[in-house]
Amino acid sequence: MTEKGFQKDGQEAEIRVTFQPQSRSCKVPEGRTIMAAAASQAIDLRSDCGGRGKCGKCLVEVSPAAHVSQITEIESQYLSDEALKKGGRLACRAQITGPLSVSVPQAGTDGREALGKSLEADAINDVRPHLKSRSTGENSLGLAIDIGTTTLALYLCDLHSGAILHSAAEANPQRRYGEDVISRIAYSNDHQQGLEILRTTIVEAINNLLGLCLQNSGADRQEIGKVTVVGNTTMQHLFAGLHPGKLGLSPYMPESCSARHYRAADLGLALNKECSVYLFPVVSGFVGGDTVGAMLWEKTYLRDEVSLVIDIGTNGEIVLGNRESTWVASCATGPALEGAHIECGMRASAGAIEKVVVDPINYLVDYTLIGEDTVRTPRGLCGSGIIDAVAEMVQAGLILANGRLCEGLPGIVVDEKGIGREFVIAEGGKSSEKYRIVLTLADIRQVQLAKSALGTGIKLLMKKAGIDKFERLVLTGAFGARFNWRNALVIGMLPEITSQAEVTIVGNAAGRGAVLALLNEELRAEIELAAQNAHLLELAEDPDFGMEFVLQTTFPKR
Repeated sequence: MTEKGFQKDGQEAEIRVTFQPQSRSCKVPEGRTIMAAAASQAIDLRSDCGGRGKCGKCLVEVSPAAHVSQITEIESQYLSDEALKKGGRLACRAQITGPLSVSVPQAGTDGREALGKSLEADAINDVRPHLKSRSTGENSLGLAIDIGTTTLALYLCDLHSGAILHSAAEANPQRRYGEDVISRIAYSNDHQQGLEILRTTIVEAINNLLGLCLQNSGADRQEIGKVTVVGNTTMQHLFAGLHPGKLGLSPYMPESCSARHYRAADLGLALNKECSVYLFPVVSGFVGGDTVGAMLWEKTYLRDEVSLVIDIGTNGEIVLGNRESTWVASCATGPALEGAHIECGMRASAGAIEKVVVDPINYLVDYTLIGEDTVRTPRGLCGSGIIDAVAEMVQAGLILANGRLCEGLPGIVVDEKGIGREFVIAEGGKSSEKYRIVLTLADIRQVQLAKSALGTGIKLLMKKAGIDKFERLVLTGAFGARFNWRNALVIGMLPEITSQAEVTIVGNAAGRGAVLALLNEELRAEIELAAQNAHLLELAEDPDFGMEFVLQTTFPKR
C-alpha cells in the first residue's frame, strides 16, 4: 500500500480526500476533480455554471496545496493572490494528486429557501389535520411532488379528508451540476452518464424526503396509492429519464407536451411498485408543468377577470388571460434574481441581506439579515435584497436611468478613470478579515437584463393578447413570493398598471396545483385541456422583442 492507496493491476491509484467541516472521507482515482469527489459524497458545492469553469463560485480551500494540480489560467482570473495563498482553488478545475483535506464554505441556512415551499401545507389546508382522524389503509394516501430548479418539495396527503399530513423540502441536489436548467441540459449532453446521474440524484432526494414525511406523520409507504409531479419541462424530463437535449436547441421542443403516466417502480420511487405516478402536461420547452400547476390553482382559465400570473425564478413564466383565452410566455430572467452571477450574491439563507433601505439625504444604508437573531455579520445579498438595493439606489439618485453609478456621491467607489464601479452596502466580516458587501456596476447590469426580460415579456404578451390591463396580479415562485413587488415596480420590472391591480402573493402555486390534481383526478382532464388551449408566445421570435428589450433596460425616471 502506498500513500495514495491500493493499486491493483489495471486499476487507477486511489487517493483519500477528507471534506471539512463535514468530516467525510472517501477514496477517488488520481486526477479526479474536487467537485467530482464532492459529488460522490453528496456534498453540495456552489456551481452556477455546472462545473465548466465559467462562474468562479465553487471556491474551496485545500491542504496541502501541493497535492492538487497546478493553478489554471481560469483560476488565476477568478481568485485573488490572497485567496490562492490560503489554498483557495476552484473545485471544478483543481485535480487531486495526493491525500487532501478540502474545506467547503458553509452556506449557513435557516431553511428559508426550503420553507418557502414546505410550509405551504398550512396555507393549503382549510384546517390543521389531526393524525388520529385520518383514513388508513391501502391507497388512502397520496404524494404531490414539486421539482423546482432550486427547491424540491413534497406533500403527503390524506386522499379522503384532503388534509396535508406532512410536507418537506430541501434544495434541489442537482444544483451541484449547475444552477439553472441550461447548465443541467449541458451536463446531460457533455457526460455519457449525465442524464442518469441527474435522474438518480433527484430520485434519491425524493425518497429521502418521503421517508421524512412518513416518519413525521406516522404513515406507512404502502398506504400511498398515487403520486402527482410538477416541475419545469427540464426537471420533468430529468425525473422521468427523458433526455433534455432537444430543450437546449431551437425550436426547444420537449419529447411530448402531454401528461405522462408511470408506475413508481419505473421511476425508482420507494413506494409500492404499482403506485401510479402522474406527470403534469407542459405547454412548451420553457413553459412546464409547474406553470400548468399554477394555472390550476388560480383557475385563470375559468375567471371572468383578467389575471396575470408570474412565476419568477431563474426563468420567468407568465400566464395572462381569463375564461376567454389564455396566453403564456417564458423569459430568461437569469439567475441574478436568486443571487447567482452577482459579486456578493447568495441564496436566501442565514446571513443574507434580504431588505435594504437607503436614506436619500445622507445615503446611509440600513438592512435586514435573514436569521439575524443568530447571525450578526452580513454574508451577501439574496434576490430580494438585490432588488431592494437597486430600487433604493435609483430613488436616491445613486443609479442613473441608464444604469451608471453616479460618481461623487457617498458610498460610490470609482476606478482609476473615475468611473463608478461599486456601491458599498455593508461592512462584513469573514474570520478576522474585513470585507465589504457591495453592489457592482456589473451587478446592476445583470439586474437590468433580468428586469428587462420580464418587463418585455409582460408587455409583448399583453400586446399579443390584445389586453391593455389586468385586474389581478399573482406573484409566485421561489423568488416571486419573497420580494417587494413595489420595488420591482420602481425599477420597471413590473408595468405601471400593476398599481391599479389586486396583487396576491402565493408561496407555491405549482405545488398547490399538484395537490389539487392529487386529491381530485377529474381536474386532470381540465388542466390537460387548459394546457393544450394555451396560446404560446415565443418572445425571441417576436419582431418587436429586440428593440423593446433594449428600451426596457433603462430605469424609470423618478
